[in-house]
Amino acid sequence: MTDNLTGDSSNDGLNNMPKDSFYYIRLVCYVIIFIVGVVGNILVCLVVCRQRKMKNVTNYFIFNLAVSDLFVLLICIPFDFGEIVTGNFPYGAVMCRLIYPLQTMAATASVGTLVAISLNRFMAVVYPLRPQLQTRDAKKVIGIIWVFALALVSPYIAVLEMNAAGTDCQEYFHEKGLNAGGYTISIFLLQYVVPLSIIGLSYIRIGRDLRKDKGSYSNDTLQRDQEKEAHKVMKILTVVVIVFALLMLPNHIYFLWYDFGKGEGDYPHADGIRQICQICVYANSAANPLIYNAVNEQFREGFKTYFRSWIECVLKIKRSKRRDDLKVTNRRNGAKPIGTCTMCGSSDTSLDGTLYSQKQQLQVNNNGGAQISMNGTTDTKNSIESESDKVEEHKELLTSV
Repeated sequence: MTDNLTGDSSNDGLNNMPKDSFYYIRLVCYVIIFIVGVVGNILVCLVVCRQRKMKNVTNYFIFNLAVSDLFVLLICIPFDFGEIVTGNFPYGAVMCRLIYPLQTMAATASVGTLVAISLNRFMAVVYPLRPQLQTRDAKKVIGIIWVFALALVSPYIAVLEMNAAGTDCQEYFHEKGLNAGGYTISIFLLQYVVPLSIIGLSYIRIGRDLRKDKGSYSNDTLQRDQEKEAHKVMKILTVVVIVFALLMLPNHIYFLWYDFGKGEGDYPHADGIRQICQICVYANSAANPLIYNAVNEQFREGFKTYFRSWIECVLKIKRSKRRDDLKVTNRRNGAKPIGTCTMCGSSDTSLDGTLYSQKQQLQVNNNGGAQISMNGTTDTKNSIESESDKVEEHKELLTSV
């Protein structure tokens, strides 16, 4: 048996394979899935963590689903990319025991989270009067999911070793006294059949109760609002589960065929099929943020908010860099800074050409009159009044003469 999530831990003959068009298509798919998946799942985490209205039990589980998807994307794709390019396993014995099990562990955590979400919605819709799961309980459930995922991959960690040449990470089930086919079946049952059966039965019962409640309380405004919200949640979760089921199934079928049908030795295109299954697994981890954006309005608005803030930040950095470059260019060319008076040293030049010293302070009083202080205080209004007094005195003198 090979890696139970994404790939063959043996790369024999990979260096001798011709790099056809599918080789480059695969690499391009990896890059696109990686960028979309990482950015999208980070946005999901930010929206759930930093918006108070999004902090509920279901969204905590969605946060954990995004984290497990990030595990798949950040662990699987970069290391798999390196194997494709180098043609062997260049990461050493320690990473041999970590990379593939972590991939399987993340996939198990994803499906476990989907089960937790379905059971939580089942209790909320079918038994609304019973005590419901709180956020602190959701955190405990998430911890249990990851412990279960670690326990499921522990046999896989034990059988992985580097080959004698030190070039490939291979599985040694028979040497360790374990059965490869039995482990493949257990992964298929615990990662796919049992979880999806629980999810399917839960959603069937939820849908039936929602239809029944809709007929009973159609005139109740509050009840209609609750039903509408429940339908929104069910819509997004149903799409996520269907996409998960469709994209993960080819991978499980391939490894069952590999262990029990001897497909690797009998079919020349088995390796190409395996690579397509890998792409499907990776695409599932990148698809969830796109589903949230398409189906859920709150996630869509949160994504838009963060995208706008990121764009504004990038534009601000570019403007700042442009100003700095302009200052450096002016300094090199000996140009004087704009807005300074070369004759007055520290004086600034206003738009109308008037010079003001740096010691001057423009103060606007409540009556709209301006006062300019310069080492002392010169009141413009008092100066005008004194001049008018002098004119009046001069007129009186002329009259008296």
